[in-house]
Amino acid sequence: MKKYLLSLLIVCCICQYGYAQNDSPYVKVNYVIIQSTKNYLAARETASKAAEKLGYPLNLRDLAYNTKTGLSLPKDDCELEGGFPCYIARGRYDSGTYISVEWSNAIYKFAKGFYVVIVASGDAAITQPALEKAKRFYKTAYSKSAEVYIGCMH
Repeated sequence: MKKYLLSLLIVCCICQYGYAQNDSPYVKVNYVIIQSTKNYLAARETASKAAEKLGYPLNLRDLAYNTKTGLSLPKDDCELEGGFPCYIARGRYDSGTYISVEWSNAIYKFAKGFYVVIVASGDAAITQPALEKAKRFYKTAYSKSAEVYIGCMH
């Protein structure tokens, strides 16, 4: 038990050191959103059609529907993050222009309980051109900024 607690303390200290470099375990991320819905299948359908219309890759990030967490990574991946099911929000380290379906509960200050179809994430240089293109096909497309947790997940 002492070895476990000592290991846990060491991991926490390492994570805290990483935070000290940024002063915060959060990073600001811009998102381009074309749909928010409580229906996962509807979000998947919109994502597939958007990939075709916009010419952006569809990247569902190996996420699957999960009744407990909305979406979850595969069981093997979750074991590395502390147990199944698990979900890691888009925006941690995966900025870019691609279509995905995300779970709103994991994105700070997003309304809870929605599957969100995202076209792009990252800074304005990435999201602004994607927003302009998305608006040609999805008149209600919009950009929203949020803070995403980038600290330790254990």
